[in-house]
Amino acid sequence: MKARKSKDIQRALQKQGFESFSEKDHHQLHYLVVDGKKQAVFTYVGKAQLSPELMETVSSQLKLSDEKMADSFFSGRLNGEKYIGMLKEKALIN
Repeated sequence: MKARKSKDIQRALQKQGFESFSEKDHHQLHYLVVDGKKQAVFTYVGKAQLSPELMETVSSQLKLSDEKMADSFFSGRLNGEKYIGMLKEKALIN
């Protein structure tokens, strides 16, 4: 998986229905919110570019099953409805 800029990751998260919560000075916590409820899908993102290794960790935290799906998510080709549908199908959210 290729490295990506933090701003690009945060933009993709926001597009998919994640909300940002500042917990630490240099990291932001992003929770998936569906129908006004926080879900158990979340990740932390810092301000620096994310290395390929960190991208794999973030993908895992977001329950993205493979690199192709993760690339679609972060590039904006996977829409929020499909992502939430996939999580519901896997019984990861209500």
